Amino acid sequence: MNFVYERKINYYETDKMGIVHHSNYIRFLEEARCYMQDKSKMPYSIFETQGVMIPVLGVNVKYKHPVTFDDVIIIKLFVKDFNGVRLTVGYEITNKKNGELVLTGETKHCFTDFDLKPVRLQKQMPEFYDRFVEIM
Repeated sequence: MNFVYERKINYYETDKMGIVHHSNYIRFLEEARCYMQDKSKMPYSIFETQGVMIPVLGVNVKYKHPVTFDDVIIIKLFVKDFNGVRLTVGYEITNKKNGELVLTGETKHCFTDFDLKPVRLQKQMPEFYDRFVEIM
C-alpha cells in the first residue's frame, strides 16, 4: 500500500543557493513516516505509551533534482520490508509543479524497548503487527 504526503517548502529550509538544504530531506521523510503511521491508525505516540520506540538504523537517499522555497513536494512512501523486529520504508519525492523526481530512498528501523533492546512487535503489540502486515 502506498501513502502520499504533501508539504510546502518553507524559506528557512533553503540554503544560500536558494534550494532546500540536503539535511532537511531527512526531516521530510520522518514527517511522511509519522503521517503513514497516523493514517494506518498506529500513531507513534501509542508505541511510546506501550514502551516501544522505532529508532532509525540507516538512511539511504539519492538526490535527483532540487526544490526551492514555495515549491510543494509529494512524498510517496510504502513499507518495503517488515519482519516484526525490523522495518524498511521506501520513498519517492516529486515536485508537484513539474513532476520532476526529487529524491528516492529508504529508511531502516527496528522496534526496541526504552533500553534499546529489540522487541518483537507480534508479541508486544500484536494489533500493530497485523496492521504493518496489511499495509505491506
